[in-house]
Amino acid sequence: MKQDPIISRIERLEKENRVLKHGTVVCLVAIASIALMGQTQHKGGRTAAATPGPLILPKNIEAESFVLKDSAGRSRAELSMGGTGPSFRLFDQSGSALVTLSLNDSAPGGPFLLLSDPQHRAGLSMGVLEGGGSQLTLIGERPDIMAHIGVAPDGTALQLSDGDGFSTNIGDGVQAAKNGQIKKTSAASIALFNKGRKVLWSAP
Repeated sequence: MKQDPIISRIERLEKENRVLKHGTVVCLVAIASIALMGQTQHKGGRTAAATPGPLILPKNIEAESFVLKDSAGRSRAELSMGGTGPSFRLFDQSGSALVTLSLNDSAPGGPFLLLSDPQHRAGLSMGVLEGGGSQLTLIGERPDIMAHIGVAPDGTALQLSDGDGFSTNIGDGVQAAKNGQIKKTSAASIALFNKGRKVLWSAP
């Protein structure tokens, strides 16, 4: 019995449709697999990049100077090597050095510390000199207003002076007596001087 051509055409179309659906499913599966593999590799790459390695710090850092700056770009600290030796300085916001710590390599060598106000008027200095002992100096608004303590190999002395030119020496030193003679003083000596550095009173 001969098959109806319409039925035959319908069966052929249904067969082609099944083949097309099967191919479409295969293509979709393949595309999904490729996308999934790419996403996995991308995540793996990000994970590897986000994981930092061990931090390796250098054992030694060598330079002739180091400068520390604030958020505004102003230099606030400096560690440097100068002609007389190493030094460390701290600056205020205007760039003025208020703290200086240095080591003098030339004779007489030794460490030195200087503290100053922003106008560089009042200050404090300390130093230890090779073969010369240690010294401490306090300076007021003027350099003639000061107090000085010195400890030398042969004795100790304290010197005081004011803005009017009067001064006092206590301790070891060499000074002129009232009669104009030069005498060596001891740690138990006190001498008072007027504006012209003439002795007003001394003991012993």
